[in-house]
Amino acid sequence: MTVSKSTLFLLAGAFALVVGVMCMPRTPASAPNPPVSQGVPIEEIGTDPVDLAVAKVSGENPMEGILELRALADESPPNLDAVMWLGRFSIQSGQLDKARERFDQVIDAQPDRVEAYWERAMLDMEEGYLEDAVQGFDLCISADEMYVNGRFFKARCLEAMGKPDQALTEYKSYLPLSKDTAVIASVEGIIERLESELSGSSI
Repeated sequence: MTVSKSTLFLLAGAFALVVGVMCMPRTPASAPNPPVSQGVPIEEIGTDPVDLAVAKVSGENPMEGILELRALADESPPNLDAVMWLGRFSIQSGQLDKARERFDQVIDAQPDRVEAYWERAMLDMEEGYLEDAVQGFDLCISADEMYVNGRFFKARCLEAMGKPDQALTEYKSYLPLSKDTAVIASVEGIIERLESELSGSSI
């Protein structure tokens, strides 16, 4: 299901809330932390070639890092960590079709790699493929408890799809899992609004 831009206002609303959720853990505990190069010499990043390449992308010569990631991704078999990072960087540069290709490549090669489904679900949501996004978030939630924020984004998608009752259920299931007091207060406000709207529509 593709949703027109005019109906995506619900996804764009409550910007501060979405940012707050996005800043929370969204990857499984087993996933490596991205290397940080700012103020850290490359030689202190480690020896993993993917980490070194990613550090270069955020450093003074980003293209060098991208070329190194591409070389790793083109190996046989491909380095899937490099493929994942190329997908993420494609999103940053606005190459969404290329990003989708990268995430699909990882899923095809390693179907149990949840982070690839997550990135694709986030991309589906951004592009308005809300039904696909909901399916992706469901998969991530069921596969790894670290993806609890998927409940929030699933609820946003359902709300934008005109399914406030289902969205309400998801918001309520997400609420006790959130640890951020500001997010909790905002979600409580959303729940109150939806309950009021649903109550009014049933009169």
